[in-house]
Amino acid sequence: MLAALGLFLLIEVVGLLTAPLAALVFGRLPGAGLGFSKVLGLLVVTWLIWMAASLHMIGYGVPLIVGVLILLAVASVLAALRLHSLGTRLAGEGRKSKRLLRLALPLDDPVRRRLFWGGEAVFAAVYALGALLASFAPDVWNTEKPMDMGFINAINQSSSFPPHDPWMSGESLNYYYFGHVVFAWPIKLLGLAPDAGYLLSWGILMGLTAATVYAFAGTLWAAGREALGADAPRGGPVAAGLVAAALVTILGNLAGVKAWVKAVDPPKDYAWFDPSRVIPDTINEFPSFSFLLGDLHAHVLALPFTVLALAFALQIALRGPRGDVVWRAVLEALVTGLAIGALYAINSWSYPVAAGILGASVITWVRSDAEHRRGYPIVWFGLVILASFLLILPFLLNFEPEAKGIGFVHVRRPFGKWLGDMALIYGILAWPLAGAFAARLFESRNAWRWIGGGLAVGVVVGSILATDDLAGAMVVAVWMAVGIGATLSRELIAPLRFLWILMAGGAALLLIPEILYLKDAFDGSPLFRMNTVFKAGYQAYLLLGLAAACALPWTGVWLRRRVLWAPWAAIAAVLILLGFVYPYAGSYARTGGFANSPSLDGLKWLKAKSPGDPGAIDWLRANAPGNAVVLEAFGDDYSAFGHGRISTFTGLATVIGWAGHELQWKHDPGTRSADVQTLYTTPDAQAARDLIAKYNIRYVVFGPIEQTTYGDAGVAKWDQLGRKVYSAQGTTVWDLKAPS
Repeated sequence: MLAALGLFLLIEVVGLLTAPLAALVFGRLPGAGLGFSKVLGLLVVTWLIWMAASLHMIGYGVPLIVGVLILLAVASVLAALRLHSLGTRLAGEGRKSKRLLRLALPLDDPVRRRLFWGGEAVFAAVYALGALLASFAPDVWNTEKPMDMGFINAINQSSSFPPHDPWMSGESLNYYYFGHVVFAWPIKLLGLAPDAGYLLSWGILMGLTAATVYAFAGTLWAAGREALGADAPRGGPVAAGLVAAALVTILGNLAGVKAWVKAVDPPKDYAWFDPSRVIPDTINEFPSFSFLLGDLHAHVLALPFTVLALAFALQIALRGPRGDVVWRAVLEALVTGLAIGALYAINSWSYPVAAGILGASVITWVRSDAEHRRGYPIVWFGLVILASFLLILPFLLNFEPEAKGIGFVHVRRPFGKWLGDMALIYGILAWPLAGAFAARLFESRNAWRWIGGGLAVGVVVGSILATDDLAGAMVVAVWMAVGIGATLSRELIAPLRFLWILMAGGAALLLIPEILYLKDAFDGSPLFRMNTVFKAGYQAYLLLGLAAACALPWTGVWLRRRVLWAPWAAIAAVLILLGFVYPYAGSYARTGGFANSPSLDGLKWLKAKSPGDPGAIDWLRANAPGNAVVLEAFGDDYSAFGHGRISTFTGLATVIGWAGHELQWKHDPGTRSADVQTLYTTPDAQAARDLIAKYNIRYVVFGPIEQTTYGDAGVAKWDQLGRKVYSAQGTTVWDLKAPS
């Protein structure tokens, strides 16, 4: 309980300290962007820590973390004083000074308090919900949890970045790890047990995502209501934000409803994993599934930071790049560049999405703004992209991407099955967006001619493309083209144009995997486009979820004078209710009906298999140097027995952990698995010495997993080679460099 409260308070402090800085860089948005302060603060603090350690200016540790937090506090005070001064002058001089109107926060912003306090409530409630869910399913093992836990611990064992690779000694981590640093330093600062910190970070990530989505949707709809004026329907930004937080973070998809129907005795036998595997040979995750699964994987870690980057794009679409006061313009551009650039180091797939949305926002602003220079926004965008690379340059210099090029998709789903797949995955989100398309169609001239002609052309072209199963791609391409047309229309208000940017972006992300795929380790197998469908589809779900939440109230404007409004609203309500099937049934099945008492002990599973191992892990964490190499048994990736558990939960490097992952990270395991076998099985101390020197091994662990994997023929030599420093319940640790 104290650990959960401590982490919550730390994130709150970071958010409150960053609020004045958020107001400086988001001050032109409704609500002044205060709802983004937590994620912005975590980004800035993490970047400063990471950059200092990457440049070897200061070693990564508690003193560096505390120093950065003090620096943030000082900057916050200065920003708050500046904003207070501007506000005081604006109140005294009234609205006569155009310069003050541009620089100071508006005195009469009606949504600032509602968006801020609403975001605080959403964060607290969803964090509690996420942490509680994690406590009922606390085992930090299976799927990608060992990898993510290993990353966090390796980061906290390292004194500089990139951190060492915990699963292959002598190598640095060749993966996008910046998001793991975001959650590693709070665990280090608070001294949390890594497994408990992991489970609480699960809840923090869920809360941050919900709160940031709430702030984004509330801000976009507040801008829309302001532009609509008297035509604005009921439902303010708080309602739009709450719906968005539910749609993106909590609700499932129609595949979750299908799983309920297929179950014999739901929710007891509910197949909660199946809704993430709709399209054969691919992955079709969505945020609700991710938060139920509990992997702190890159694509999930990127969620709140992607929304933060989209918020900067929204500000550009509404107000354009700042160009009035140099220092404010530079600050805003740099922070925008950091928000976008950091995404490459968190989850590289998110970078082109955020950069593309920002570019589209600049284009719409250039087309709509006839009063100002058109060249400046283009130059500004180029400088922001340049800054996005320069601000993460240490990462770029040490990272070798897994991708091997781009290929053309040669196997697709027939149109009928494709349509069913899309309905199961995105159907709940698509219905609110259908109102936008209906409005766009009926507002055009000769709407019925468009409908008739479009259907005729669609049937003919679709029939031709169906031979290569490209009819689905055609549908999405038309959707994207309509979105681009609306985005470029000068007749639409700026908030609505940005809504269409989100919809067009989502369509583009669905179109790409039908045409192209990124070549990776699965190229040439039936899983050749698995990761492309997975990562592009996940980004599409986020963009379409944000758009759908804002399209819901907007449809009240588009359809309220037509007979379509009542049935459309009824269907939308039913679909939203169906979306709750997955979180209800999934959480029940995932936790075994909440049968066990809540716990933050993420090593329960290991205590049952190897009761002495957790004590060995604690001893190594307390006594081993961060750069030490530990020897443990080698086994398959995703080992149910726990192979790799020592390196995972200590963060110390082992000779070889999950070899399949290492291959994906461009590391060749070579003979390491055979050498580990030799080390454990040979009774010859001299033969072991040669391999110990080769890999610079400091500690040897021998527990039930090693006993089962290698036997005990080679155990006796360890007493000759080192000193026994830990032994309990069948697990022993030797220090090979300690005096015997």
